[in-house]
Amino acid sequence: MKRKGSITIYFVLVMAVIVPLILAQITSAKVSAGRMQAANSMDQALFSLFGHYYGPLAKEYGLLFLNAGGSGSGPDLEAVITSLEDSMNYILEPNKGFSVLTGKNLLNLKREAMALTAFTLATDAGGAPFRAQAIRCMKDTVGLEAVSLLQEELTAGKNAEETGKELLNDSESVSYNDIENMAAEAAESASEGGGGDSGGDGGSDGGTETGVEEGSEEGGSGDTGESSVPDDFVNPLPILEQLQSLTVLNLVVPDPSAIPSENVDKSELVSGRDLASGAGLIDIGEAGDNGDPFFKAWIITHFRDFTDPSSHSAYKYQKEYLLNGKKSDRANLNAVVTTLLLTREAVNMFCLLTDEIKSAELSTLSLMIATFLAIPEAEPIIKLVLAAGWAYAESLVDVRALLEGKRVPYVKDSSSWQTDAEGLAKSGGSLDGLTEDCPWGMRYSHFLDALLLAFGDKKLTMRCMDIVESEIRGQTGSDFRLDSCIGALTAEAEMRAERKVTFPVEMSASYMDL
Repeated sequence: MKRKGSITIYFVLVMAVIVPLILAQITSAKVSAGRMQAANSMDQALFSLFGHYYGPLAKEYGLLFLNAGGSGSGPDLEAVITSLEDSMNYILEPNKGFSVLTGKNLLNLKREAMALTAFTLATDAGGAPFRAQAIRCMKDTVGLEAVSLLQEELTAGKNAEETGKELLNDSESVSYNDIENMAAEAAESASEGGGGDSGGDGGSDGGTETGVEEGSEEGGSGDTGESSVPDDFVNPLPILEQLQSLTVLNLVVPDPSAIPSENVDKSELVSGRDLASGAGLIDIGEAGDNGDPFFKAWIITHFRDFTDPSSHSAYKYQKEYLLNGKKSDRANLNAVVTTLLLTREAVNMFCLLTDEIKSAELSTLSLMIATFLAIPEAEPIIKLVLAAGWAYAESLVDVRALLEGKRVPYVKDSSSWQTDAEGLAKSGGSLDGLTEDCPWGMRYSHFLDALLLAFGDKKLTMRCMDIVESEIRGQTGSDFRLDSCIGALTAEAEMRAERKVTFPVEMSASYMDL
């Protein structure tokens, strides 16, 4: 009996060692499986959460952000955590959602806590996450083809613009008042000279004799000067001077009264209010800067202007606001028109003085004016003043044509020139009926895009976010806020497996990784 009992005792002792070891191995395996399952559940939860990106923002601008806006300012983090927990439960609790075909969960896995340890909002770091997404959007779609073509066009005309500016600077040294003064002095001098000749008989005879001799000598040039001035000639200089003193918008906009002049309350927009901020900024990828060509391409592709205004945004003329940042559409449009006018004036000045046909017309007309005013010696000065005024008038017509949706060449020649200085004088400076569409020219939006390509203000990203937020609000009728939009986050869950082992599961996700 003792021998038989010894075997039993031996077996019991052996099993007492082996069974706990086996159970420990099983528990270890279940804990390891639990870790994997917890990681899978977190991965699924993040994937599911980020799959709920905000549709209107993605559709209109190609930007992927999770709209976590709550009733107050900033994101509703509790709602985000609840969404993550609910998605995790589909793996932690395999029977979740089933009421008939259920099975047994072999793993005893429980989530004890859940938190967001880091998250990045669209407006963080001056809008870097916002800009990074815009850059990626363009890299994934149309790229820089349109921008490259525009840059080539602008480069070709840059020299003309620079030369024109130098010529305009030269013309600023004289003015129409100087010419008027010279004409008045010449008239006064002629009047005094005429009175001296009529003094006595001898003087009269001498004067007559001398006059005949001089007439015979210079009669050719005198006759030519008189014949070069038609009887119906009207000096265009006063009209050109008057055009430069008028309100530009009233001259170039078809209906100035239709331009919105109400100030936008910027305290409700991104650039004018206190913004919520993320915690523990997560790497958002390549954010570039305000001068990044892909960012500029995104702006050019997605924003509207005067010729194609927005019907939802607080600013109807969006590109104009990006360039100037003023409080009303009228102020922004006026600033853009002024800039365009200065640019066009320089290029048109270049055309007047370098194009063979226009230069000949300019010389002929300036000589005609000098003869008309009886100050032939002032012809070089008159030519400069006339060129500046004529270039300005042509620029007014250019800008008016652009705002009417027509095309204008960046650098003009005689074939695309639209104004006639004499015609302007006879019409009283009316610009009606002068605008024409040039098939090989650039539209208003192209000129604005050119200005945007050269624009590197640090406020550009903030202004872009103003427009995007305002546009989405107008489209959806909601209180959408970009500083409630999450672009990346890190979540951590405290898990307990088999009621024995507690471990954390931390994972990050970003729309830039998708």
